Amino acid sequence: MQFESHGPSRRSAHVPVSPHDEIVDLIKESEVRTGRPGRRFVIHGAERLAYRVLAHPGGLEIARIDGRGRPFGCVYVPARSFEQHPLAHAQRAGCLFTQPLSS
Repeated sequence: MQFESHGPSRRSAHVPVSPHDEIVDLIKESEVRTGRPGRRFVIHGAERLAYRVLAHPGGLEIARIDGRGRPFGCVYVPARSFEQHPLAHAQRAGCLFTQPLSS
């Protein structure tokens, strides 16, 4: 199965993002391996909130993804402020997941 960084949510398995993982490194790994910008992350909870995250010099572009796979509510988060974003809170709590990349 091919990883699709911006497509609608699939019922495929997600892998946890460790509290020690660097989000930017995961994004860059996905971009190199898939040729597509950004990476999709999901906060596992009652709503399973999905986000598309792109790395930029000095920060991250973070957009929620709706039920049809379309980004909305895009914000730029400076690197120094990322720890205050819900994605960082979910990562520290062990609730942040991403789809595995194809080999």
